[in-house]
Amino acid sequence: MIGRLGSASVWAAGVVPTDDPWRNAKRIWLPVFDVIMIASGINAIVFGSRLLDRLYGDFTDVIGAAFVLVAAACLIGVGWPRMWPVEIVGKILLVSMIVGYVAAIILSPSPEQLAAKEAPSWFVASMLLGLTTFPLARLDRLLDEWIKRRWTRRRVIVA
Repeated sequence: MIGRLGSASVWAAGVVPTDDPWRNAKRIWLPVFDVIMIASGINAIVFGSRLLDRLYGDFTDVIGAAFVLVAAACLIGVGWPRMWPVEIVGKILLVSMIVGYVAAIILSPSPEQLAAKEAPSWFVASMLLGLTTFPLARLDRLLDEWIKRRWTRRRVIVA
């Protein structure tokens, strides 16, 4: 079973065609990104987050655990191409969580921020938004591939 899992992954020979322009992204950069996102969620659980703790208190652990699960789904989807629906859902959730975090930073200041009349953390918000570009580009690519597969199937059925 482990052998079959390995032979179906993007790291197995022949699974990702050598002429695929996203070959290195699929085999290296997307998995690295997802592992970093998993580590981010683990860090939120283990070490907390000053910003999340100020906004949500003990709920930070739940947010971190959700982030780990979503990022793991993304990793499963990118690592095993047949799991592309899992990756699509994971990427949508991942981007939504990042955008939600940005919205929380901007729209729900902590009592400490209000008392000190501090502005939101615009630097953190913009850095987090920058993280969405890679998963959004991948999501765009996955949706394009899905549309092409559906179009090809429909043409074959009609012909």
